[in-house]
Amino acid sequence: MRYAVIASDGELTQHDGDLDWDDVIGPEGKDRVRLHPSLAVAAFVNDVGLYYPARYPRNVIGSCVLAAFGAPLQPYAGPVVFTGWNPGNTPLGLSEICSLPQPVDALDTVHGDVFKALNGQRPRHLSPSWAETMREVADHARTAPTPGITIRTVTLR
Repeated sequence: MRYAVIASDGELTQHDGDLDWDDVIGPEGKDRVRLHPSLAVAAFVNDVGLYYPARYPRNVIGSCVLAAFGAPLQPYAGPVVFTGWNPGNTPLGLSEICSLPQPVDALDTVHGDVFKALNGQRPRHLSPSWAETMREVADHARTAPTPGITIRTVTLR
């Protein structure tokens, strides 16, 4: 299977072969990040990565790329894994993970554009406001508070 990973340091790598989720994402489990529905791509992050900052640092570049692909604006921690996504085309109408479509030009391009924007440059084919937005997303990914968890006791009668 073909997949790509944006590491916490922002490096994008592409892979062919078996995807060991525990090794790549972490043993706590994966969580799918919803991207724009027109994309035949899915993204996954560690389900609890934000709560273990020493093990899963915030992924500023990954957070920006996810936002550019229509994901909810929030900090994401640890590696971001991109796979192909087959929306509802199984015999039971379920969606499934599949190989990342080739070529992965869009991912490479957006990743490069985010790097340029965060280094004060404007990608030629994008507006100045896009670059400014990416810098704001990056700032949010670095500084937003970790979401809280509320645990409530439920008493059954």
